[in-house]
Amino acid sequence: MADASIEFKGTSFTLSVLHLKTSTLADIRADLVKKVAQAPDFFYLVPVVVSIEQLDCSVDYQAVKTLIEEFNFTFVGFTGSVDKEQRKLIRELGFSFVNTTRVDTSKKAAIAEEALATETKVTPAIPECNLYTDKVHRGQIRSGQQLYAKDQNLVVIGSVSAGAEVIADGNIHVYGSLRGRAIAGAKGHHKAQIYCQNLEAELVSINGNYWLSESMEQHWGSPVYIHLTDSELTSSKLI
Repeated sequence: MADASIEFKGTSFTLSVLHLKTSTLADIRADLVKKVAQAPDFFYLVPVVVSIEQLDCSVDYQAVKTLIEEFNFTFVGFTGSVDKEQRKLIRELGFSFVNTTRVDTSKKAAIAEEALATETKVTPAIPECNLYTDKVHRGQIRSGQQLYAKDQNLVVIGSVSAGAEVIADGNIHVYGSLRGRAIAGAKGHHKAQIYCQNLEAELVSINGNYWLSESMEQHWGSPVYIHLTDSELTSSKLI
């Protein structure tokens, strides 16, 4: 018998979670406008899960999905610690509900109906910077490539081309030119830093704070390190 043409396997992906603190669509829209304006190319088609856990009232799920897609995000589904009836309603409306809690193996039979639901693991606490190990990449990272150092610092002995992307939960070191996008502190590490020998980046980000290329003119083409000071990105020359 020939092998099946498809196969389901459990895995995990890095997804952006949009935490709603209000059900007022006008307020959500206004804040999305501000956020996307910081880095429109970075957010384009980014997969997003919407957390409704902090809401204390009902929300128009279809309107929220439409609003998210209006800003060119890829809507995945809803998530949050909500009651069973709310999860049921979301699924009856045709939306996915993404589980965020780990389930004891003894309860697997009781949740078999949710086996195909997308699962997002709870992000662990971020260790101090000096506890990170290093993921080392030797050679150029070319346009269209993405390299992610999960729970590590990323060290690139080479250059990052325009159109390429490097991501790390810790620091990023580029011993060459940084022309693509660099995202450090991806899981919320505010002490993360970005180092490079030649800054010509399309975008840099630390702990959700973004700069596009026009914000880097002061040290453009220079060896620099970028860090956060009072929630604002700051760049300084290395030498």
